[in-house]
Amino acid sequence: MIPNNDADKANEAVEKLTQTMWGSYERTVENTAAMQEYNSRFVRSLFESNLELLRAQAEIQADLNHHTLQSLADQVRKHREALLELSRESLYAYDGFVDSLSSYYEEVSKEAEKSGNQ
Repeated sequence: MIPNNDADKANEAVEKLTQTMWGSYERTVENTAAMQEYNSRFVRSLFESNLELLRAQAEIQADLNHHTLQSLADQVRKHREALLELSRESLYAYDGFVDSLSSYYEEVSKEAEKSGNQ
């Protein structure tokens, strides 16, 4: 058998070992919890920064779309004005052509009457 003094030393050593292991276990649990909190904050910051990036991209795209639509509207207006001017000029040319035919017909008719009266 172990003498009483040696048993006390053994018990004391076991208790110190148990306390050391328990302290180590507590630190491991604390470190794990801290690491989980850090990871959670890290993931949250990544998510939030991606959201901010997406918002910025959406804003840039909206501005770009606005400018593109404004440019397109200006081009449509210019094309419409050009088409109206072309239509107007075509109408004037056609009107002139019809007037020239009418004048020609009147001249030919008058000459025919003169020739027929003579």
